Amino acid sequence: MRSERDAFLQARQRGLGGSDIGAILGISPFKTAVDVFLDKTNPHPKDIQTELTRWGQALEPVIAQRFAQDHGMKVIRPETSAQHPQHPWMIAHLDGIIVHDTPGVLEVKNVNAFGAKAWGNEGSDEVPLPYVAQCAWYMAIKNYDYAVIAALFGGNDYREFRLERDRELEQHLIEKGQAFWFNHVLARCAPEATSSHDLLQLLKHDNGQSVEASDALFECYTQRQSRKAQIKQLEHEIEQLELQIKTAMGEAATLTWQGQTLATWKTQNTRRFDLKAFEAAHPDLSATFRRTCETRVLRLK
Repeated sequence: MRSERDAFLQARQRGLGGSDIGAILGISPFKTAVDVFLDKTNPHPKDIQTELTRWGQALEPVIAQRFAQDHGMKVIRPETSAQHPQHPWMIAHLDGIIVHDTPGVLEVKNVNAFGAKAWGNEGSDEVPLPYVAQCAWYMAIKNYDYAVIAALFGGNDYREFRLERDRELEQHLIEKGQAFWFNHVLARCAPEATSSHDLLQLLKHDNGQSVEASDALFECYTQRQSRKAQIKQLEHEIEQLELQIKTAMGEAATLTWQGQTLATWKTQNTRRFDLKAFEAAHPDLSATFRRTCETRVLRLK
């Protein structure tokens, strides 16, 4: 099982997959273009699996079987990745291929109950944008005219969504993917960072040197300091308003206005781990579980 997973991770580095294109476009909530760049250029790709992804992989065959049974169709689960015939850097790790008079892509999703609000009515094409891009990517690679997303919500709510091929969207994705693959991955030139997470990924260590700020950068610094002061003032004002509300409520648990609940102020118990007490009682044991974490910290003076 481990060798199969390693083979999958290595194959993923040979091109851009369906989950990569959404990140490249900046519409993925799971990763950024910098994450994709580092994943493709690192000789030892990270294997980060969450509980959701683990269960998603385990449930893929079950969800695919449900689709096949409901429609009386055969579903093939490819053992190897597919490549675009003209663009070999376009790859697809398909969950399934619908065997029919006109074959199609079957994409399987395991969605938590909280994510359901991002989806439309069953049978529609109203799905989150990253999955629209993913399915369009797969249809382009396989030259199929449709894709079906079989999704399981909250572990017990099965729904299906159908997307038709969009040639204009497809061409846009290919152009963006091609530019990213050749200008960034093959050129070993990282894309522009769009978040602090990206910067920490690209610039993990300082060189100990100093850099002189330009006029534009100094203006950025002064604006940041001004905004910070404004936030601090607003936080103080909020604290004072909350103090007035609590004072007026007294021992009451709920504040209402014309039958509408505005706020609650209820007594509750919280169990927390007392780290200081544990260290005092078990100094040797606590030292065993300590680890050093390295990061870069920005401190504005």
